[in-house]
Amino acid sequence: MSVLLSTPKSTGWTADEKNHISHNYRFSFQAPFKNEGVVAAEQLLDEVKLLDFLDQTGPRIGSKQRPVTASLFFKRYAFCSLTACLYGMTMLNKSFDMKIENVYLIDHNSESMWLPSFTLKDASAARHCNGSREDFRSIVLETLFKENVTIMLSHVAGAARISKATLWENAWIYIRWIYETWLSEDHSEEMKQRIQEDYAFFMDAPAFHFGLSKNPFHRFAPPSGCEQTKVRKTCCLYYKTENGTCCSTCPKR
Repeated sequence: MSVLLSTPKSTGWTADEKNHISHNYRFSFQAPFKNEGVVAAEQLLDEVKLLDFLDQTGPRIGSKQRPVTASLFFKRYAFCSLTACLYGMTMLNKSFDMKIENVYLIDHNSESMWLPSFTLKDASAARHCNGSREDFRSIVLETLFKENVTIMLSHVAGAARISKATLWENAWIYIRWIYETWLSEDHSEEMKQRIQEDYAFFMDAPAFHFGLSKNPFHRFAPPSGCEQTKVRKTCCLYYKTENGTCCSTCPKR
């Protein structure tokens, strides 16, 4: 299933921006090494190829059950798809083209825990220049979710027979983590306001951003008048892996 991939186009990013994104969000601006496997995300929309991929990946993450493998694969896919894109959008006012046909997973063939990186065939940046920032954010998130995350999530849930709610919460935990991390850092008041507004928008976003009839993150909002809790509503199933335990935010604890 591995494909050959050359160094992606990456105009529009400074050297410091590339370095930060690569070191913090498992994104590669370089061509994969010869010993690394490369999988086009679009290939995994074929159910046979997806199930074969999950069955090959399962032993490398200590899983013998497809739903477990699917959940942990999607956690990694969500991390890769979300974090670099959201950093570009919120912190730099720049965007990647996150359409699923542009996304590639890089398998480092490590003997340790399976943690892929990802890259894009075209990793160039589009900078917010004209129009409102709200429109810019809307376009970035609609592409990210409607044309990528929602598509992969639906295929993984259907093929591996795992709850979509679990997979959506796998994505939500990284959104919450990354924005709360940024809010805890030392930024200007203007930047803090932008971080807060972008973070809040995930709960406020109209459903068309996700290609769905409802915003999938609404189910993870705290009841009215209650503070946000870090305890998940669904279990990611990590405890079912070899030597796995319940995560610190697991509802089963």
